[in-house]
Amino acid sequence: MPRYVFDVTALRQHLSRHSQLTGIQRVSVMILDRARRDIDIENVWLGYHDRVTKEYMVCPCPRDSDCDLTDYRTLCDVLRIKPTLRSLPGMDVSTEVGGVKRQITVWTRDLHALLGDKRYFTRRNLFLEDWRSARARSSGMQSTKKAHKKLDAVVQPGDRLILLDNAWNPKGLEAWLVQARTRLGLNVCIMIHDLIPIVRPQYTPGDMSQRFHDWLTRSTSYVTCYMANSDNTGRDLRQCVGKQKAELPVKVVPLAQAPLSEAKPGVSHEHAPCPKDDAVRIPDHIRTLTKVPYVLVVGTLEVRKNLWQIAIVWDRLRQNAGRPLPKLVFAGGYGWLNNDFDKLMQATGQLGGWAEIIPAPSDNILAFLYRNCLFTITASFYEGWGLPIGESLAYGKTAVVSETSAMPEVGGDMVEYCDPHSLDSIEAACLRLIDDPDHRIRLEEKIALRHLRSWNDVAHDMVEAVQEL
Repeated sequence: MPRYVFDVTALRQHLSRHSQLTGIQRVSVMILDRARRDIDIENVWLGYHDRVTKEYMVCPCPRDSDCDLTDYRTLCDVLRIKPTLRSLPGMDVSTEVGGVKRQITVWTRDLHALLGDKRYFTRRNLFLEDWRSARARSSGMQSTKKAHKKLDAVVQPGDRLILLDNAWNPKGLEAWLVQARTRLGLNVCIMIHDLIPIVRPQYTPGDMSQRFHDWLTRSTSYVTCYMANSDNTGRDLRQCVGKQKAELPVKVVPLAQAPLSEAKPGVSHEHAPCPKDDAVRIPDHIRTLTKVPYVLVVGTLEVRKNLWQIAIVWDRLRQNAGRPLPKLVFAGGYGWLNNDFDKLMQATGQLGGWAEIIPAPSDNILAFLYRNCLFTITASFYEGWGLPIGESLAYGKTAVVSETSAMPEVGGDMVEYCDPHSLDSIEAACLRLIDDPDHRIRLEEKIALRHLRSWNDVAHDMVEAVQEL
């Protein structure tokens, strides 16, 4: 049986700077965590380009079936990464605070924890027990004793090197992919999550479009097969690769319609049940959002997400006296090319209080927001898949969704569609869900009856795709 080496180079770089998984990183970890259960565990390895030694290293994937690779600290331990202080409770919101100030904050909280000062933590929307638990885990962590070896010490021709994360950006990685194919005879399989830098370059910053194009062109010389996360991405990829006169297989592995924390393998999938103490563990400023109905927009705050037009629609609606209007909540990290949206929010005082931004929410906060919203909006100009659409469905919530690119593949007949280039179309779709609660409920009932695609399904299809080489 061939060995499977899952590259985690980009994941290691992400974990060294960020305290939680987002976007593509979440996708790659969820697939990896499930895929290792479909493969003989003795044949699954994790690989990465070490920027210090300039070598490509591998380590055995954890054998324990109860080991949760989706857990941040578990991943740090397995991949020999020191957890960032931002992973501690309440530290992730202070992303702009310098390293020294952040360390002083940790020491201060350690002192109050030692004194048992619950009021100190309560005033900061934190819990003394959570802080003590996180610090105990941090101090008790030991670097994995499993040997990290060089790639050529464990592989043989015909083995698979699989890249589920960002394959084109990590510095120094590509040279090792070339060696893996040409010198070691491995099958190099890369998942492509979107071709936006090529098909919609206006939504990318700097020279990203040119760099991605150049990488994709070079990759045809060492890639054995590509995987695409949707039919639409598959079509884009075949067209781009075809222009290079390369005849390489493109296998479509659609992503999941799953909640942020999916049930473990072997446990039946339900629509993200809400823990009894869910609200109790959520900061006060987030819980107060539930005092009025609200609509949720999830994703990085960047130009491709069409936030400015969504906000303009709400600005128009709030001026319609007598209409019961829900609040508009944006949840996501700050991105790029979003000046028009930023200026609008500043000039209008966040639409006169009708809108609110929750920057870089934790998984617990985001799950809470999904569970309690009326519906969600994903009116992006273009998506490779559309994770927030699937997450919304998994929490039993319908959505207003763009009728472009891959998004209809995710939403099916369970959402309202709009033209992302038309304010009137976005507004009409939102009003159908606001003004007609019965219609919204019918869509929710349809969601509840549907089998939604799980990460187990995705992992199984991915393993089948690379086994067929």
